Amino acid sequence: MGQAKQKRLSIKDCYLCGKPLEEPTSPDHVPPKLFFPEDLRKKYKLTELLTIRVHHACNQKWRLDEEYFIHTLLPFARGTESGDAAAAQSFRKYKAGRNVPLINMVMDEFKHVVKGVHLPANRVAKLIDANRFHDVLYKIVRGLHFHHTGEILAPFWSITYTVTAPNEPPPDLFVAYAESGRGLIRGKYPSIFAYTFDKFPEVNDLHFWAFRLWDCIIVTAAFHDMNCVCEYCSFVGPRLPESMAGTIRA
Repeated sequence: MGQAKQKRLSIKDCYLCGKPLEEPTSPDHVPPKLFFPEDLRKKYKLTELLTIRVHHACNQKWRLDEEYFIHTLLPFARGTESGDAAAAQSFRKYKAGRNVPLINMVMDEFKHVVKGVHLPANRVAKLIDANRFHDVLYKIVRGLHFHHTGEILAPFWSITYTVTAPNEPPPDLFVAYAESGRGLIRGKYPSIFAYTFDKFPEVNDLHFWAFRLWDCIIVTAAFHDMNCVCEYCSFVGPRLPESMAGTIRA
């Protein structure tokens, strides 16, 4: 558990690796720039996207995983201006021969049969690469946490997350938190990317994050503080078990 320490450092440090910034560096978009469709960036002059300077090598390591994260959610991003624009942008790239293997892989994640169970004709399961999704979501949390607090969270930690597609009921924790009135809705462009976060000292310093993506998809993330010594954290450790699988309700 030694690597799970939190560090309060200045902007002179890379929040991805925790080491002092040295050239070459580059701006890391938090959340990824791909969330913001080019058409809307031009139409509404969305110029104030949050960036944090990091090592260029650290930044590049996440490029493919971030592309997967965006594209595995895009099939649900319909019915809102930002969601339609994001999906349309992806389709244009696909027609131009870009990201073809990635998009084909994502489309193959839709299943009518899951582990031998046949779903009703009007239902389909959307599988995801659970570890890949987990790591990018946690990276977004780490970036926003650093932006708000100047604190660098451990590079590896287990979080519990949920993904709720449009027209599906959100998880109980999200509903309870929304009804509590505690959360402050954040995000410069909330119709594309809105978020809120909180910390509950009475529950092992539980960190809770909720996101609304493209005004139609709800994602939540929760995890115990890095210094937690409860039975679960001690047993699981700082890495998500490889055996965990993820699905999106659709």
